[in-house]
Amino acid sequence: MRLSGRRALVTGAGSGLGREIAQAWAREGTAVLCCDANLETASETAERIAEAGGAGAAIGMDVAKDGDIEAAVALCVEQFGGIDLVLNAAGIVRYQPIFETTRESFRQTIDVNLFGTFFVAQAAARQMVAQGTGGAIINIASIAGRHGAGMALQYSASKAAVINLTQSLAQAMIGHGINVNAIAPGYMQTAMWDQIKRTYAGGALGATGEDIDLNVCATIAAGRLGVPSDLCEAAIFLASEGARYVVGQTLNIDGGVEFN
Repeated sequence: MRLSGRRALVTGAGSGLGREIAQAWAREGTAVLCCDANLETASETAERIAEAGGAGAAIGMDVAKDGDIEAAVALCVEQFGGIDLVLNAAGIVRYQPIFETTRESFRQTIDVNLFGTFFVAQAAARQMVAQGTGGAIINIASIAGRHGAGMALQYSASKAAVINLTQSLAQAMIGHGINVNAIAPGYMQTAMWDQIKRTYAGGALGATGEDIDLNVCATIAAGRLGVPSDLCEAAIFLASEGARYVVGQTLNIDGGVEFN
């Protein structure tokens, strides 16, 4: 197993990309603390890991709350003896026209997607430094952070910031033996994608979810939407010793999306 003996804290582990990568890391020998704002779904992920013969635990965690972050780090240390890996997969999306975007919704997006990513990384890195054993932090960015999106401007801005934050964290932490990289997924078949489709399907164009899928797939060289498991090998690699000289990078995993 490629990640045998590692101990991981995974945010957004209750569904989608976070759940899939948490399970993939567990299959490779990592003990995983599954963190999510929804404790029930986080617990389901931990149960799946246990049923497959791995070590999993769960905690309810809002990444926008410092107390929740501190509690998660403390529980990971209590349960598994430390932290070696972090996956920052917690995120929200708000699809709104520019003139309907409010300060409150913009702030909430930044609180979760950007501030949450930073403060989880900061708290976990403190523990890694105290252990003196180094580690790896992988942030989930998005191809939306590479290109503007008129209906998702706050989401795109937050993910662009995550890409830059990843570079900065990598520079700050590599001297402590902590490697920081990111993955930028493309269009993924997740609950978040379903939410986006419902937004567009309810719009003036009256497009169906199937129409939206077909239109998006036409822009993807691979000819299909991604699925969460498409990210697993990259997440395993970036968490492994094989990635020790890959520093501050953001890897697009998008099937070859074409942008105008």
